[in-house]
Amino acid sequence: MDSKFTIEVNHTSSFVPKPIVYFNPVKMVVSNVNFRSMSFMEFISYVKNLVKDGTINVYYCLPQRSLRDGLRVLEDENDYVRFLDVGYENGGMISLYIDHSQYPVMEWIEEEIAEDGLVNGNADDDDDVDSELSDDEFVEHEPDDEVIQLHPSDDPFIRRKFFKPPRIVDDEKDDKKDVKKNLHKYPVHDPNQKWDTMSPILGIKFCDRYELKHLLSNYAVANGYKLWALNLGSMVTYSWIGKQLIETIINNPRISYRKMAAAVLRDFNLKVSFGQCRNAKKFAMDEIEGSLVAHYEKLRSYGLELLRTNPGSTVKLDVDIMPDSIVHFSKIGEVVSAVGRDANNQMYPLARAVVPVENKANWKWFLDLLLEDIDMGQSRGLTIISDQHKGLIEAVKERVPECEHRQCVRHVYANFKKKFSGAEYRKLFWFAAKATTTTKFEDIMKEIKLIDNTAYEHLMEKKPKHMVRGIF
Repeated sequence: MDSKFTIEVNHTSSFVPKPIVYFNPVKMVVSNVNFRSMSFMEFISYVKNLVKDGTINVYYCLPQRSLRDGLRVLEDENDYVRFLDVGYENGGMISLYIDHSQYPVMEWIEEEIAEDGLVNGNADDDDDVDSELSDDEFVEHEPDDEVIQLHPSDDPFIRRKFFKPPRIVDDEKDDKKDVKKNLHKYPVHDPNQKWDTMSPILGIKFCDRYELKHLLSNYAVANGYKLWALNLGSMVTYSWIGKQLIETIINNPRISYRKMAAAVLRDFNLKVSFGQCRNAKKFAMDEIEGSLVAHYEKLRSYGLELLRTNPGSTVKLDVDIMPDSIVHFSKIGEVVSAVGRDANNQMYPLARAVVPVENKANWKWFLDLLLEDIDMGQSRGLTIISDQHKGLIEAVKERVPECEHRQCVRHVYANFKKKFSGAEYRKLFWFAAKATTTTKFEDIMKEIKLIDNTAYEHLMEKKPKHMVRGIF
């Protein structure tokens, strides 16, 4: 069998319900790709790169079926294997549908089938994966240490969920009555409520299977139930621990696994292993870093808001497009900035930028934008006070040769005291820097020379006119 096949990718659109259709898509055909050599995660990354979107749901449709009857979601490795099998059985061709909007598409299909009275529709039982929930987070982890069998409980929800005997439908009338009941509006789960107040309600709606499992985990822990349930796996997993301790980890990223285990025992009365804590910490750190990525994704909107609220500002985002079409910021590394001093001797920000490294080229780029914004032309009448970075000094000479350039005395002293420390050196240095006349400066420098000629030569090399009050 040829290991390569063709997919038709429908994207840059969205599903609409009743009837379920994918409205006016952009179609892309990808041929001769060996998808069997890819894992599920590699395949999803490949599709995200194709459609230039990092937050998508991926669906495929069974051949010769409508979207309502044949649409299947790709959520894990099992779904991916089933998808590959369907594709190869169809002669190496299959269609993908990309949901950019995170809509509850499968719920729409269920409602549509219910409204048509097709409770037992023609969807294949093998393709129904909603009844099996598992931790599909992409963090390698150890198995939970203990598996506890759940026995019949006195709790009405637990009994109704796991131990209710099957109901036999005798006639079509009962079918229609059940369909009508299922069409009633049910409450929607709020994932932001306090963990120990979460309570399952018959018919409550969830965004996905992970919300359901998270609620059941919280409910079981809060009420002291045993933590293993039919078809749900362990109710307390590394991801559950990570979610509960995420604020603790944010405040103390170096927290030890021992302290994490102690916190879980104290707050939830649960004993967990160091291995679970290690995986929980990795999961939490991945969640935190993901949120930082989301913040960077908003930089363009932030720049537009600056232009709207501060007319006349300059905002530039410099990016590099990689061969795989992924976009990276080209200037990430160090922050450079400029502040001004007004007639009232007050400081105010003028400009800031992020550059990969502080060098002559980047300082020239920064100065060009700054001069354009403050309309200084040839820089006559401009005074710059800066540190002693060589790249900045050379950039000032080239870009603003007419300006008065002074070095920040605090930076000069910071370098001076690395070689010449002590109260006497410090006192004479600041007397010299604050000297209001050339004569006074020369007298103080003579004192320094008598104490240490090397210190005297070090300061004279810094060109006193750039740092002494009476000479500048």
